[in-house]
Amino acid sequence: MSRFDLEGKIALVTGAGANGGIGHALAIGFAHAGARVAIADCDVQGLAQTASEIGQMGQNPLAILCDISNPTQVTEMFATLASALGSIEVLVNVPFLFPARVRPHELPLEDWDRMLAVNLTGYFLCCRAALRVMLAAGDGSIINIGSNAGELALGRGAMPYSCAKAAVHQMTRELAIEYAGAGIRVNALLPAQTLTPGLRAHMDTQRFRDHVLPRILAGLPQGKLLDPEDYVGPAIFLASNAARAVNGVLLPVDGGNLAMNAGGSHTWPGL
Repeated sequence: MSRFDLEGKIALVTGAGANGGIGHALAIGFAHAGARVAIADCDVQGLAQTASEIGQMGQNPLAILCDISNPTQVTEMFATLASALGSIEVLVNVPFLFPARVRPHELPLEDWDRMLAVNLTGYFLCCRAALRVMLAAGDGSIINIGSNAGELALGRGAMPYSCAKAAVHQMTRELAIEYAGAGIRVNALLPAQTLTPGLRAHMDTQRFRDHVLPRILAGLPQGKLLDPEDYVGPAIFLASNAARAVNGVLLPVDGGNLAMNAGGSHTWPGL
């Protein structure tokens, strides 16, 4: 079991401030696994809440306010990391924006640009900065949170999100090959519909209970929504020495959704 131990590893989890979200669960999980955790988010209150929870575990997490779509803020974040912790061995990119349900011909260009800035460019900026540190150390693991949306055509106005996630998947593969010889691994987790704060906000509505939830569950062979905690184990595995030969992998953590769609059927658990 020592292969899965993150003791002593320095891990940065971006998007860690959304209480009940994937980044929050991963930050707490990494701390439990022994990592020295740095957390980043653009939500001041959420960031403070996550830091407080990790603090109650006996750690003193480094909390950094950062919008990953802003190149200056990303540069400053990594400068703070270098000053406070000296290095980074694990990067987990989590933040995402989901679009308003607008059909592509009605989509304002500024909305398209903002979706790509957070869901794709922000990931690249963090990967680029982390790679510079990891190259000097000759070791590192990057985990991008992708989505089944990057592997399936969703419709229903999801095009900006699915396009960005598909690009994240390809970026993951490209970086994995580019830096494999330097001892750096780059992988991605692919979630399906998860009980994040964004989804929970809709759950009490009649429309959600009567129309949306049945459609979501029809696309999940296990018959239940994913929970942010479901990603903790796979992420710890990818960050650990147990996955030292795992590189360039897009790992679905989706209750079987992609397997259901492997034959060409289209049952995406979307809104």
